[in-house]
Amino acid sequence: MKMVVDAMFERDIYHNYQLVCEAKKLDRGFRTFWSRGERYIVVPQRNFSFEEIQEMVYVSECLKQAGETGIAELCPTVSSMPNAYIDGAAVMLFKLDTSERAPSQPIGEELAQFHKRSKNIHHYHPLQRTAYGQWAELWMKRMDDMHKRYYDVKQRKEKNDFDRLFLTSFPYYEGLGENAIQYIVDHGLERGPAGLGSSAVCHDRFTEGAWVDVDGSLAKLPVGWIVDHPVRDLAEYIRSNIYQDHFRNNQVLGFIDDYEKVKPLSKSSWRLLYGRLLFPVHYFDMVEGHYENERDIGKELFVRSFHDTVGKEHQNELFLRSFYRAIGLPVKELNIPVVDWLSTPY
Repeated sequence: MKMVVDAMFERDIYHNYQLVCEAKKLDRGFRTFWSRGERYIVVPQRNFSFEEIQEMVYVSECLKQAGETGIAELCPTVSSMPNAYIDGAAVMLFKLDTSERAPSQPIGEELAQFHKRSKNIHHYHPLQRTAYGQWAELWMKRMDDMHKRYYDVKQRKEKNDFDRLFLTSFPYYEGLGENAIQYIVDHGLERGPAGLGSSAVCHDRFTEGAWVDVDGSLAKLPVGWIVDHPVRDLAEYIRSNIYQDHFRNNQVLGFIDDYEKVKPLSKSSWRLLYGRLLFPVHYFDMVEGHYENERDIGKELFVRSFHDTVGKEHQNELFLRSFYRAIGLPVKELNIPVVDWLSTPY
């Protein structure tokens, strides 16, 4: 069966890109192959508009010109389309940067360099994918949508395991979300538009696997990029660690220290980082992902993952309670507000 699939893959690649697969490999769940001395990676298609694809190419070029390495290059098909059907699935093909590069740095340092090279990129070219300065508004909309979903599920006569856990857990996460929105709104009122700080190219969700490790080199795929405040990436990387088994604070403190070696955080950035960590993005992502795609395929695994995430919420709460103390930030001297119920010990 594998030989048939491989043959279909090779045929579809040649038909759409006129590339002959000389060697294939699976890297971190992505199919890669060599052709004519170049390395390629196959990425599942996302729903991009034509303008967003143009934007992706533009931002990639800007970063390369600024000295960023590892940026994957989108390959159009022979008919100049941005995507193709390979093995029956819509995908995008990227050519990897295989040039000689300096030894890899810690992920925190590399991310800080990435942010520095893309600083205020939207000042030079208006970009569609941006959330810079819009967190409170975007979060309020998500909260409203989740409210409607909560009452819709509550009215269902038949409820499954996911429904019941959603109905039980939502009030807690709703409270966290309201705290986060108020925290960000207060910060905006105090600082004003000019106090937000510089923007950068960020990722929808920056995690350990956001940059794909291909034979020891990081491949930075320009999918899921968004212009935002740099602490978005820090917060999402930290969040992805908090919910791991046996999480300890020092797992993320080293990451923050590495980042600050290149790009120190301001008082405003610390506040924004904490505000973003307060908002339960992961919870909203999981609930929305489930109800917007209620197929049987993989549903049991998804429900198990949701149970596991909600079950580890105590780790997140402990982290939020100890965050400023753990990083040694003098909140009183810097006049940084804390959330009342998270500042009191158990």
